[in-house]
Amino acid sequence: MLANQEPDWNIDDLTDDEIYDAIRHLDPDPRTEDKQEADDQDQDNSVVICVCLYILVLGCLAFMWFYWR
Repeated sequence: MLANQEPDWNIDDLTDDEIYDAIRHLDPDPRTEDKQEADDQDQDNSVVICVCLYILVLGCLAFMWFYWR
């Protein structure tokens, strides 16, 4: 780890182009909310719903098995 935590340059001295280049270097292909496909979030929600229903069905079957036993 570096002993000097402070950078040698001042961010106020940077031009806008240099800042944009640094951002592109750190995150070259950002996927913002606007660029994501609409189906991505729907697929995530459907997976969560299916898992919850699966757990609910298993819970009901376990309850019925203990009740009839």
